[in-house]
Amino acid sequence: MPDYEYVLYEVEGEVARITMNRPDQRNAINRKLAEELLDAFTRVDREPGVKVVLFSGAGKSFCAGGDLSVLPSFDHYAVLDWIGKTGLAIIRAITENEKVVVAKVKGHCIAGGLELALACDLIYASERTKFGVTEITMGILPGWGGTVRLARCLPIFRGREILLSGKRDYTSDEFYDMGLLTRVYKEDEFDAKVDEMVATLCANPADSLRMGKAVLNKSFDGMPLDEAMAIERLAITWLFHSEHVTTLRNAALAAFEAMKKEQGGS
Repeated sequence: MPDYEYVLYEVEGEVARITMNRPDQRNAINRKLAEELLDAFTRVDREPGVKVVLFSGAGKSFCAGGDLSVLPSFDHYAVLDWIGKTGLAIIRAITENEKVVVAKVKGHCIAGGLELALACDLIYASERTKFGVTEITMGILPGWGGTVRLARCLPIFRGREILLSGKRDYTSDEFYDMGLLTRVYKEDEFDAKVDEMVATLCANPADSLRMGKAVLNKSFDGMPLDEAMAIERLAITWLFHSEHVTTLRNAALAAFEAMKKEQGGS
């Protein structure tokens, strides 16, 4: 396994776990953590047996956003690199990953931490998690896709409130009611419920998981309906000839032939 300083990377069967590991800093994102996240999500995309990536934070929080100690090092070009290269590459490594990426969110999910979660396919939160987009209080905006994803995931009036208020204490229930979370679980059942869903996902064929994610992402990107449905048809056609479906089809055919023989002999 790779030797990271701020990321824990584990593969167990069909599940990979990528864990931000700066618990004393509530997993705030510094340059090293950002580089390691990019490498970890690029690496897990190539793991042949993995179906699901469980993305979380060590300690009591998911991620409190960007590490403020990074800011003094930014000049005009460093900001462009942080947002236009590093940030964009990490978000793409998550959203375009061939695995299903599940965000397991607890404690704090603020600013850049929320942007990471919003890039995932599913977001499960414990009931005590606090959310917010705080960049505007510092005179800036989210730079890793947060502004855009709020507009695409929410009714615009709710997205505006989250962005423009700068509040950092939205509850899990509030975010769930707005439509930003997949599920909210009680603290004492959180781990078990997320593990149960990961097992449910892993029970499905890898090819159909991958294709389903890709078609949904294309539709989310806002392409015309006819084009999105054409992609869906191509995906289904490809899947129909995949190894898994071919095996099922052959088994069904064999069962049908056996039934015909029984009926013919009786």
